[in-house]
Amino acid sequence: MPDRISVVIPVYNCGPYLDVCLDSLEAQTLQNWEAILVDDGSTDDSPARCDAWAAREPRVRVIHQPNRGVSAARNAGIEAAQGRYLAFVDADDRVEPTFLAVLLKTLRHTQLAVCCVYDTSGWNEKVREEVVSIHTLRTTPSRYANPVYINYPCNKLYLTQIIRQKNLRFPERVRRCEDAYFVQDYLLCCREIAVTTQKLYHYIQREGSAMHSFYAGVCEDEIPLMRRQEALFHPQPLTGPEEQAYRLWEWGKVLAVLQYIVRYAPNTAIRDRCIQDFCTYLRKSGSLNKTVSGLGKQAFVLRLLLRYKACRSGAVFLLRRI
Repeated sequence: MPDRISVVIPVYNCGPYLDVCLDSLEAQTLQNWEAILVDDGSTDDSPARCDAWAAREPRVRVIHQPNRGVSAARNAGIEAAQGRYLAFVDADDRVEPTFLAVLLKTLRHTQLAVCCVYDTSGWNEKVREEVVSIHTLRTTPSRYANPVYINYPCNKLYLTQIIRQKNLRFPERVRRCEDAYFVQDYLLCCREIAVTTQKLYHYIQREGSAMHSFYAGVCEDEIPLMRRQEALFHPQPLTGPEEQAYRLWEWGKVLAVLQYIVRYAPNTAIRDRCIQDFCTYLRKSGSLNKTVSGLGKQAFVLRLLLRYKACRSGAVFLLRRI
């Protein structure tokens, strides 16, 4: 069927959550979909659950592969997809019954459809219902430097043809924020994107997930992403207010990385080495030396980290409390 939507679901030790995820997909008001479950070397009962679903639901297919990470699992799903459109759902999340139907209706003549998500952040409140050109997105970070647009991969409907023609894939050597790499590559292939303010995706954050456990390569993944996002929002010099908005967002991102290191590093030696590596990059980049208003105590903490090495322990103490 030419208008089928392929839904790629990477699965790794998600046995307790998989049925809820697939129940939400089976309940879709739009019926023309296929689900590609990519079992990425799970060691729990996920492989058996995947096979059971494929046995009773003809729209579900299963790929079993050795453990290679979520990017490799999603890439395997991309290769196997047969639909004209493509979506991603994580196996421990769920979607609203109208998830696929509304995204498809929203897409229209554009190259990407975006919806809002159920999560604990405030990013959804800044989203507008609109069709926006990629040029406007790239030159208006005050509105579009927002994970709903540029980070989350699972609240979107993509054109499979663009992914195939441009050979877009998730970076398999990146373990943190790999989704933002893929989304940015896809955005740069678009002319326009269409946005709905409806919340259709339930993003469940669990302790023990990749975002809530320590990864020693955090700097190796985050620093190239910061460079890429700098280029995304600077196809040309920005106006003064937009440049300020971008820098404010960038400082917030830096703070989030530092808080992640402080919270999840297993010991002080690893914590201090990661902070040192990250701050060395920030000093060399120079971008965070620019004056940015509206930072308050965040700016105070970050300036301690960046400029006054002797005060690092005090800055770390404050980071724990912001």
